Amino acid sequence: MNTSSKVNSVRRRFASLPGGRGVQTSIGIAVALILVGMFVADGTMAGVLGLWGLSLLAVTVVGYVAYRLWYHYGS
Repeated sequence: MNTSSKVNSVRRRFASLPGGRGVQTSIGIAVALILVGMFVADGTMAGVLGLWGLSLLAVTVVGYVAYRLWYHYGS
C-alpha cells in the first residue's frame, strides 16, 4: 500500500463518526429532532421536539462513553 492511500484511509477513519450504525443513527435522529423543533414546529411542540432531541443526543453520547469504558476496563 503506498503512502497516499494510507493517509486517505486514516483521514477517512478520523472523519467518520465514532461508534457503530446504531450510534450514528441515534445522533442523526437527535439532530433531526432538534432541527425540526427549531425550524418547523412552533409553541409547545417545538420545545418537546428539542427536548427529545437533546435527551437522545445526551443518552447516546453517555451510553457510548460508558460502553467504551466498560469494554476497555472489563466487567
